[in-house]
Amino acid sequence: MLLAYARTAACADGNLISFQAPKPLSYDELRKLAVEDPPRGPLAEALDRVLSEPVIDNHASLSGARPFRLTTSSGYVLRIAEWNINRGINFDDVQWVLSASVRFDDNAQFRGSSVAEHRSVKELQLVRSADVVILDEADDGMNRTKYRNVARALARALQFNYVYGVEFVELNRLYMAEKKLDQVRDEIKPHTDAAFALDPARFRGLEGTAILSRYPIVDARLIRLPECYDWYHGEIKEISALEHARRWSAMKIFKESIRRQVRRGGRMALIADLAVSEAPGRHVTVVAPHLENYCPPSCRHSQMDYLLDHVRDTPNTVVIAGDLNTTGRDGTPTSIRREILKRVRSWRFWAKEALFWFVPVPFAAVVEIPVNYFKNYHDPTAISVPLLLPNRERPLFDDLQTFRFSDGGALNFSGTPALAVRHKSRTLADSNQRSWKGFVPTFSFHKTYFHLVGSFKLDWFFIKSGAGSANGKRVPTPSLRAQCGHTLKRVNKVFGTRISDHAPITVDLALTSGVEGTKADDTCTF
Repeated sequence: MLLAYARTAACADGNLISFQAPKPLSYDELRKLAVEDPPRGPLAEALDRVLSEPVIDNHASLSGARPFRLTTSSGYVLRIAEWNINRGINFDDVQWVLSASVRFDDNAQFRGSSVAEHRSVKELQLVRSADVVILDEADDGMNRTKYRNVARALARALQFNYVYGVEFVELNRLYMAEKKLDQVRDEIKPHTDAAFALDPARFRGLEGTAILSRYPIVDARLIRLPECYDWYHGEIKEISALEHARRWSAMKIFKESIRRQVRRGGRMALIADLAVSEAPGRHVTVVAPHLENYCPPSCRHSQMDYLLDHVRDTPNTVVIAGDLNTTGRDGTPTSIRREILKRVRSWRFWAKEALFWFVPVPFAAVVEIPVNYFKNYHDPTAISVPLLLPNRERPLFDDLQTFRFSDGGALNFSGTPALAVRHKSRTLADSNQRSWKGFVPTFSFHKTYFHLVGSFKLDWFFIKSGAGSANGKRVPTPSLRAQCGHTLKRVNKVFGTRISDHAPITVDLALTSGVEGTKADDTCTF
């Protein structure tokens, strides 16, 4: 059985570990994992090791690389970026965006006015000057990304240390080859043996999360989150007619090709403690969760609560950054039977039907749908009115806002105009860029119909601030103030077409006052 919480020390006798990693699964072990249910004996142990032990690489620091140590009018700034890079399929483009040594105009397509070009350049400067970069959906040994170890290749090319945690062991092609199982009709052509050809010497089948850091990594661990969807059994069973229809419509309307993904593993959070000498306590803890999308919002809520319980005792400054999949919808693969039972067994469904039966307003139930959609549009933190105007993601944010660490610290939900992009106020404006309505979305389908549907705010920053303790007593401690949270939509389309289905985001943490380091412009005003 997988460990829910696995910790790996990255320091020995005060010295950084240069490199450590779990023993990789062999190609024969991967083939067995595709069909042996459940895995047993040495095979189960090998899988548990890969899913519970992070890779740690401090090669950059041990080779003499140092952080940028940006300074602004507020002193030293720790700049953090987060980006779901869609497995690293457009690896060269991702590397170009993150590379501080490449000219801005090389290969880029700055479209529109000089103002738009200026903003594109400023966005590139922002992401390229980040000292910490969290990458969701990074492949290792997958044929779709040319068998690259995406995290390691980026870290070595850009002179970062890195830590990597495996979310899934991808077994789709191996399962198909072993079982000769046909895909859903009309989605792809009937399989042939050649369609499943893989290079046994290079195939590792891993997808996960990486934290790249110019600061030394002194500790790392993985937290496996509660299961909201069974990515092995749920994907190999026959897809129902209704689910087939939903996948067909997603592909035809939004150009989103949804295919079966047979996997071992599940959602998790990767945690790294970084040695940041300017920070209170000289350490910053980065928590990078990736919550489930194939589930109702209530299960994402339970995953976040589980994660918070496991980081409650963290004494350092904490940065939670990742893809929370806050779409507001139930993405569970469905069937006609499930859709019927979901309504028959739901008290909310019957209460709502009764409510609208007695409401003396014609077509009230019809009007409620667009009104509620607009209320929640790009804002999963919007107020929830049970039955009438629900927001199913709101409980997750309520728990984040009321959560307290053991030392009394809390996650900063403030919106201070002087610290926010375009001087926005309201919830989370300091750390996440707000728009005229809700937040600037970080995810979009290819077709968004004038941005009215098909785009969501899925990627988030949450920063711990507040009280600490000394000699057993709670005392005020310096807060790492979050400021200038940006969504870098132009960066994601700097080549004319988007690099990933997600745009990167950045935030600055004011560390201390200082006079040395690299000067940076006021990042909130461009």
